[in-house]
Amino acid sequence: MCAAYAIEPETPLARELNRILCEQIAIATKALATVSRKRLQGVSDVQAALERMAALGHLFAATDPDLAGRAVAQVEVIADGLAPLREHFAQRALFTDLSGGLDTGPVLERVREICETPPVVVIEGREMSPKRLAALASRRLEVLVTALDPGLLGTFDRADLRAGLAGSRADCRRHAVRALKSGAGADFGNWARYARFYSCQRQLLGAAEKLDPVETAQSGQLADLLARERELATLSERLRHLVRTRTEAAYQPFIDAIVDRRQVLRLEIETLAELLLDIGAEVGPGESGLTATSPA
Repeated sequence: MCAAYAIEPETPLARELNRILCEQIAIATKALATVSRKRLQGVSDVQAALERMAALGHLFAATDPDLAGRAVAQVEVIADGLAPLREHFAQRALFTDLSGGLDTGPVLERVREICETPPVVVIEGREMSPKRLAALASRRLEVLVTALDPGLLGTFDRADLRAGLAGSRADCRRHAVRALKSGAGADFGNWARYARFYSCQRQLLGAAEKLDPVETAQSGQLADLLARERELATLSERLRHLVRTRTEAAYQPFIDAIVDRRQVLRLEIETLAELLLDIGAEVGPGESGLTATSPA
């Protein structure tokens, strides 16, 4: 997270919130202009900016749920539209990461083809290229500022934002307990979203509230680990049909690499979550997400 994503303690709060929102919109718009079929790196930059915008909206939930709901809904519409490109970009990177050390050959090339084939996105009967999807997201960003009354941001003070941060931590903890008890990929995905919101908020308020920088950094690390676990789960689901074919034995090493990586990640996630969110007492050894981990 860049250093500019923080509230200056001596500056009026409303001005700071408007500055941060406008900066993130500018970052996302600039990144979207670079997106094409061959260049998808900008999608990751857009995702990060959208996560910061949504985190800002969630800070208002404790005092103005209606404002928070409208802000987050506007951002998530844009994020959902770009989700196929984001997942495709992540899967390409995961293939490179997971294929190291495995034997090359027609089987691995088939997996590569699956991971590197761009998704087909159809909106209102029209196939959308990555560039068209990026242009649609840019248009939606243009109206994001006008969708909310800027004057509303001036009604919040730091106590409201502290309350919002406490609420986000409680939400993150609740989703953590649910995910670790069930071990389900969807629950880990929900936890990943709330962990990212909480991480962004801690970094936003760090300078103004003098939050523990080590704990703030660890919250970002937890969000990153959860995002990677979700990416692995999505890739595993896409490749699941391969192990149902007659060539199961040939594909199995790649599937095993995914399973092994997820098991390691879940151990790291559980350890860090217990440290940050104090969830150990609520998640007993028999309910751990590790014991519930499945190949898919």
